[in-house]
Amino acid sequence: MLEGAVLGKYEILKYLNKSLLKIKPFSNEIVSNNGLDLRIGSEVAYLRQKATEAYLDKSNSTQLFSKERKKKYIELPPLRFTLLHTLEYISFPKDIVGFCNLRSTLARWGIIAPPTIIDAGFEGNITIEVFNASNAKLYLPVNARFLHVILVRTKGAEPYKGSYFQQTGVRLPKNL
Repeated sequence: MLEGAVLGKYEILKYLNKSLLKIKPFSNEIVSNNGLDLRIGSEVAYLRQKATEAYLDKSNSTQLFSKERKKKYIELPPLRFTLLHTLEYISFPKDIVGFCNLRSTLARWGIIAPPTIIDAGFEGNITIEVFNASNAKLYLPVNARFLHVILVRTKGAEPYKGSYFQQTGVRLPKNL
């Protein structure tokens, strides 16, 4: 197997069939030609508007954010960032890393996300940060495909065991 190779649909399906890559709940619609299109979960976290400052090495994120659970739509307020999570709980093998991007349709609506890497050996829901750069409130349907993950083979990686291992729902930021 070639390291650094992007996995196509059939390689991804091989990893899934051998239970090397695990995704729950799984749906065939999330496997695309060159990656995974993960869906939006129902939990969202907003930075409280009254939060005017935070020391990233000692602030309590639970006091700065409010979490909510949505049934149909997640509101993205204009010119603000929001924390979302994937519906899918994933378990990566030790030889696969993931590069995350929003699906291009969302970018065309003015939604942006920073580059995010899923480490080899990671397990859990993916928390993703999004920013609504438009002047309009945008509403994302819960369960919609939103996060495109490109899977790449790696060699010699130590499996991830950090503080976000086995996270569920939206995981608030830790201190630096």
